[in-house]
Amino acid sequence: MGKQVWQADDGELFDTEEACLRYERASLFSIDMNNSEQFARNEERWEVQKNFSRHFLAGFQRIENFWNYAESFRTLADILDGTRPDLPKELPLPTKSQEKLLPASKRKRSK
Repeated sequence: MGKQVWQADDGELFDTEEACLRYERASLFSIDMNNSEQFARNEERWEVQKNFSRHFLAGFQRIENFWNYAESFRTLADILDGTRPDLPKELPLPTKSQEKLLPASKRKRSK
């Protein structure tokens, strides 16, 4: 007998729907931190320390930088655990162009 799995938008597989949704919501953090034009605003939104996202994405080349951002790592852990109250409860609806890329089983049927 087959085992039911849930697949996130990026293809990652999960044993439970809850874990899948938590992963997709937390992925929004990564998207925001990759936005180089608005990283400062996004750092403020997520309440992480200034320049955390730059060091995070660059791989914390120096050990001092890693330890200086301990508070932001705690925040990141809360985001990844889904315990932040400000995480979106609903994932954004796909745009028309994105919807064309969804498998037929995930597309909303128009009435």
